[in-house]
Amino acid sequence: MPKEAPRRFDPPAFLDDFDKIPGQLEAWSNAVSGWFDEAIASEKDNLHPGDTCQYYNQVTEPRPEPKLDQEIVWNAFPKTLRMIYGAKAYEVADQVYPLSKNPDLDPPAFFTGPEWNKLYFRPTDEYCEWRVTTDEQRRIIRVTFTSEPPEYWMALHGDKLQDIQGNPTYDMPGDKKLLVHLYRTLVDPRVKLEDLECPYDFFDEQSKSVIYPKGTYNPYNKWNSTHGIMHLGQPNSTLTAEVQIGADATILRVDDAGNPVTLAEPLVCGAAFGGPNRTSDPTIGSSVNDIARLGAYVTIKNPVGLYMDSIDLAGFETPAGKPVTADYFKIVRGREGMIERAVFEVPKGEKFTVSDLRIGGKPIRFGGHVAEHVKIKFTGEACAIGHFHNTPVPIVAKCCAGGTHPMVLSRPIGIKKPCAAGYQAAFTRGGTPQARRGTAAPFAALMVARAAEPERIPTVHHARHRVR
Repeated sequence: MPKEAPRRFDPPAFLDDFDKIPGQLEAWSNAVSGWFDEAIASEKDNLHPGDTCQYYNQVTEPRPEPKLDQEIVWNAFPKTLRMIYGAKAYEVADQVYPLSKNPDLDPPAFFTGPEWNKLYFRPTDEYCEWRVTTDEQRRIIRVTFTSEPPEYWMALHGDKLQDIQGNPTYDMPGDKKLLVHLYRTLVDPRVKLEDLECPYDFFDEQSKSVIYPKGTYNPYNKWNSTHGIMHLGQPNSTLTAEVQIGADATILRVDDAGNPVTLAEPLVCGAAFGGPNRTSDPTIGSSVNDIARLGAYVTIKNPVGLYMDSIDLAGFETPAGKPVTADYFKIVRGREGMIERAVFEVPKGEKFTVSDLRIGGKPIRFGGHVAEHVKIKFTGEACAIGHFHNTPVPIVAKCCAGGTHPMVLSRPIGIKKPCAAGYQAAFTRGGTPQARRGTAAPFAALMVARAAEPERIPTVHHARHRVR
């Protein structure tokens, strides 16, 4: 059946917390709608003169039916950590780190200044984070997962949500009592409101700006870092980043020989969006770009979010050699296919722990051993295949590789800017970033069949919240 355009943008996974707050649903929809409009406007200078952005706001500008969904799925365990640390990546991923020290290496720190030495985050950058709970014998008894965006919890606190550029713009009514109640229910009954708020201005010395003013919601509060977990805390894992990446990925790119740039990492580097070492951003970018090259309108399916899709329990066994069943992985918030919070633990009544389970015959020693079997999902939506005939534009950036970790890509830099000493441009052949000729991805081809029925580098979007 044809899909009707939503009358508003719903909260992630259709969560019902906002239902209890007068005006909150409308305010949330206004913010998400604003993010789409801002992202679309930001692509104006990236397009070939006379072309129109293929990204659209489905609430304010509904497009023709039928609409086709594309589920884009990747692994929850960070590819970046695996490339840098090898087998030690499991240990690294289970820990928290001060925001003044980034184990991903690039950037070496998210913020600078003394307060950031005392504020912690998890270095898991695939839009899924987890916390391991152990007993007195240090055996794992629970792994709690979340894919909830920080903006949702800032909205519950009643802060102004930022626009795409990080400016406080969208008023949210909020309900601080409900915020505390949810923390007490989901994390710890000892949570107090003052635990969740910034006790003073959090000032970043490098940018010379206040990132989180005194009294606003603190996404790095102890109950979401050192003492618990509620939502995503990796600074780049935000809804605004997701919306912007979707827009950036609709721009068609070619190398200096005119060949289409379509492979995931070369596209992210050449267009300068997202994190090139992640699995998520390159996968999202290349998949959306496949659809854009078919001339379709493209957007993110409502409700906008990144979700845990499922867990693959194949190979999981109990100490007795029996298969681990679905009741070990409980959805706490969200729903099947749109999981925002989940817990992996041994059902009550059993006399063993998560550490006693085996995966492929090997014991579980870290939360990451479970996480690498969790699938994360982004759902794009497209319509009107063949409507657009946009002219591809040249790539504007490149990534460099080399040094101690030659497989790890640098952040994108201007296409004419030299790489640092000891590094060289990645994906090059004779100085030209490699491209791929040929047809779009198999799913995109399926969509076509169903439808028959001065040097400038764009801003690389890293969501550092500034709330006033």
